[in-house]
Amino acid sequence: MTLPELQRLLRESGLDAESVDAAGHARIARYLELRAQWAQVHNLSGPAALRTPWETDVVDAVATSAALRPDATLVDVGTGSGVPGLLVACIQPNLPIRLVEPLVKRTAFLRATAQRLGLAAVTVHRDRWPLSKAETRLIPASETWQLISRAVVSPEAWPPLAISGGAGVISVLRMLAAQRPEANLPQHRLTAAVDYTAQAVSRRVERWDAANAT
Repeated sequence: MTLPELQRLLRESGLDAESVDAAGHARIARYLELRAQWAQVHNLSGPAALRTPWETDVVDAVATSAALRPDATLVDVGTGSGVPGLLVACIQPNLPIRLVEPLVKRTAFLRATAQRLGLAAVTVHRDRWPLSKAETRLIPASETWQLISRAVVSPEAWPPLAISGGAGVISVLRMLAAQRPEANLPQHRLTAAVDYTAQAVSRRVERWDAANAT
């Protein structure tokens, strides 16, 4: 998909057509190419996403990027092939991003791809959430996190799992489609909501910030 075609897709999806620049588009295209190559051997992503990656994964990542706060590290839990986290890195290469994925082959793909794309702000953790003590010891204690997960658990179970990571979690992002349960985050406030469509399905990305987060 060319950059003008992507811009038209984003506009039709209800998103900012200018949110991806030429360099970001090139990184996204290269990421999708590498993922397709690895997927011939390894189970990285579902067949539907591989058939229409721009219309699904890329649109989701652009919506996620629009909902983020600029002052906290994005942590993508159970990122799989890097959606949305690695795609967000293609759009915002200077944003610190931590990709959490337990499977060896997928983490190998994530590390290799981040290196190939020059995404120096991306760190890959072969782990589950909450991170193990061995992994957290490598992270500055002052670092704050905004968490997202596209498919690890149900929308109801995600907020409690996200905030179980401790005081460093200052924001929780929810990716929603038809199922939109209550957030169950009494100590948080809804500070961003991005409504859009992907494959003719209404979707939303919400950001809930901790009440004491500045």
